[in-house]
Parts: sequence; C-alpha cells; structure tokens
Amino acid sequence: MKEILPRNIRKSIEQIRLDNTSGSVELAKKSAELLILLVNRNGSLAQINNTAYSLVQSQPTMASIFNLVNNLMLTIDKNKNQQQKNIVNNYCKKFLQDLETSDNSISKQAMELIKNNATIITHSYSSTVLYTLLFAKSFGKKFSVICTESRPMNEGIQLAKQLGKNGIKVKLIVDSAVFSFISDADVILVGGDAITNTGLINKIGTKGIAMTAQHCNTAIYALCSTIKFLPPNYPLNLNQQKNPNEIISNKISNVTPINYYFDLTPLEYLTGVITEKETLKPLEIKERIKHLQLHNGFS
Repeated sequence: MKEILPRNIRKSIEQIRLDNTSGSVELAKKSAELLILLVNRNGSLAQINNTAYSLVQSQPTMASIFNLVNNLMLTIDKNKNQQQKNIVNNYCKKFLQDLETSDNSISKQAMELIKNNATIITHSYSSTVLYTLLFAKSFGKKFSVICTESRPMNEGIQLAKQLGKNGIKVKLIVDSAVFSFISDADVILVGGDAITNTGLINKIGTKGIAMTAQHCNTAIYALCSTIKFLPPNYPLNLNQQKNPNEIISNKISNVTPINYYFDLTPLEYLTGVITEKETLKPLEIKERIKHLQLHNGFS
C-alpha cells in the first residue's frame, strides 16, 4: 500500500497534472523542487517514491519529468550504500542546475540559425524557444516571429505576449493559417515534450507544420535537451482525450469533440534537434535513444 502523502504535496501534484499551458521544462522544475521540499521536510522514503511516480503519472507525455524520476531511481540503485534522502536531494539540485545551463547552451547554438531580419515561426509555448529568442535579441539580432494561437488552451498567445513586451515584433495567427506562412519563413523553431526513437512529441499540429516545411524546403528545428529523450520501451499513449469542453461547452446532437493535445512528428521531417550538447540528425537521435535504460519500476 502506498503511504499517504501530505496534503500540500498532493495539491502540488494535482496542480502539475492540471497545468495544460506550461512547458515541460517548467513542470520538470516544479517536480524537482517538490521532491527537494519533501526531503527537507523529512518525508519518508515511501512518500518520496510515491511522489516521484505520481509526478510521472500526472504528465505521462512529458519526458523531462519521467527522466527526472527514472534517472533518480537508477542513481539510487547504483548507490545503495548511500542514504537515499541525500541522493534525492543532491540529484534534484543537480537536475535543476542542468536545466538552467541547458537552455543557455541550446540558445547559443540556435542563435546561429537566426539571421538578421529573419522571419521565424513557432508553435505552442516553449520556455526554451522563448529563452532562445530573447537571447538572440540580447545579442543584437533583428527578427520577427509568427506565433500560432495554439488551440485549445491558447498558450501561443502567452508566448506572443512575452516576446512583444520584450520588443520583438510578433504576428499572432490562428493555427490553420500557419501553412500560408511557412514558405516565406526563414526557419521554424519548436520545443517538445519528448523525443522517441520514432519522432518528436509536441503540441498537436506540429506534424502538419513539419510536413509542410519539408515540402517548402523550410528548415525546422526542435529545441530539446537530452533530458527529453525517452527509452525505446517506455509505454506512451498519445490518444489521451482531454476535456471536450475546451473545444465547445455546449453539447451538439451527434457531434463528438475530439481534444488531443499532442501528436508525433516523424524524426525524418525535422531538419535537426538542437540539444544542450550538439545538433543531431534523425539517425543520430535514434542511435542515442537505443542505449537509454528504463528503470524496472516502469516495466
């Protein structure tokens, strides 16, 4: 039987579960901070384990949360002679530090793709994409951005607001209009919730954008640290229905609203994936992923 978690911990996990607008990096930070909080408040080992696995279940498509827990459990298994709470505390702090430095490293590489007076398309909200664009502007790059609204939660509008208030010119468009702009864009930059050996998992609509980009010879890059790479045998369900009321609040006879948040873009449709270490081509990504280990707690 799982040990009952403190009320504030359960509330924080539920808030992460219900968060449909924040990027995966932001939610991974909150998850690591929650584990550190539990350790510092003398939570039991059973509570720590329960919290860790509950965080993965709260956002099962977000690889950064999964890898936080998966790699933590693998680290604990390799260091059985050390106190588990110290391992959790030290690992989570290092995880948070790595998230901070990875954004900076990714931005330095991605900035080279942004030419002066370039037009950049992005889809949905990605804290890494936001960081990269602000980073490029701080180095004097002049460019404009086209943001999709990103239905149904409209998180693309939040990205547009952040860019606009920082002096970057933005065109905000409805999702279906993006295909009319791709041929005139210089580059497309998207984030990602996860990368598998078959594709990029990101906000639904990314696959169509990438297919059109390939047809128009427009470069498209995913900005994703390696913490978003999933082991080949990790079970993943993209067909999880979200609240249909986000599409339409009133029931219509014989009409069933379908509300999926994510799709899978085959790696072959991407020009590359920019990680904190290097830019990888599809075949290189598959090679890296096949060596990743899945903790037996997930099998």
